[in-house]
Parts: sequence; structure tokens; C-alpha cells
Amino acid sequence: MIPEFSHAAYVWASYGIFAVVVLWQWIQPLVRRRRILDALTEARAEQRAARELSTGAQR
Repeated sequence: MIPEFSHAAYVWASYGIFAVVVLWQWIQPLVRRRRILDALTEARAEQRAARELSTGAQR
């Protein structure tokens, strides 16, 4: 006699792990993109500030 649903915990755990991995692979590039854009924005602001300081010192 085969017991019913003996592997249900394994199956549901597998679905849960799969869902977490899919969500992680969907969210991680968005987070990485945001960090890169923030770093580029900050670098651009620093370059502008340095340029303004150097042109102001020459006057």
C-alpha cells in the first residue's frame, strides 16, 4: 500500500525554494542597476563640484 502525500513537504519546499530563487534573480538586477546609477550620479556631482572649485579659484 502506497501512503498518499508522503512527499508533499518535499514538493512544497521545492516550490518555495524555486519561488525565492526566481524572485531573487528578478530583484537583484534592479537593485544592482539602482546602485550603479546612484554611484554614477554621485561621481558626476563630485566632478561638477571639483570643476566649479577649480574655475572659481582661477578667477
